[in-house]
Amino acid sequence: MKLSFKDGRQGKIHIFVDDEYTLTVDDTFWFSEKWHKVNEINDAELADLTLSVNSRRAFLKGAELLSRRAHGKAELVRKLMQKYPRECAENAADKLENLGLINDEDFAEMLAQELYTHRKYGIGRIKQELMRRGIDRTLAEEAAERLDKDDLNRIILLLQTKYRGNLGDEKGIVRTKNALLRLGYSYSDIRAAFESVETESE
Repeated sequence: MKLSFKDGRQGKIHIFVDDEYTLTVDDTFWFSEKWHKVNEINDAELADLTLSVNSRRAFLKGAELLSRRAHGKAELVRKLMQKYPRECAENAADKLENLGLINDEDFAEMLAQELYTHRKYGIGRIKQELMRRGIDRTLAEEAAERLDKDDLNRIILLLQTKYRGNLGDEKGIVRTKNALLRLGYSYSDIRAAFESVETESE
């Protein structure tokens, strides 16, 4: 099969196989690879070229996503797989990681602090959320345990502020306890916090 290309706008290269449009890629990639010197291509080579082009596209999309906010590696791969094949998404994530643009340990620490400080999550819920985002269990546990945490006083503060209006009847108390459990606080800390608030009220 005949392989040819034409310059497009804004640094784009349009690739043709037997004079039929097939792919578009950026000129930086095109002229750094072997393909711009190739005139004939077989099916296996075309598949290799397509994989390379899609991996490049996934890499550029991944870099764009990382410019908006930090991501864990698995989370980024999942997002890229919405548009690109798994192999391309994983290739892109590997390259971004090698460039130092992805670091799961740093991401886990940052996210754990954000969830603890702004979402008011307890340690258990933070671990779950980190693993849901694709962080390895060991990294998730280490990041959560490194937090400067004081769950008991955190719950007392929540009972005195956010949940204060719920404490006037038994149904409100049950709803509040369930909400605190969903936030990841332990039952023992919740019970101790309620006892402390009740003692202060008396």
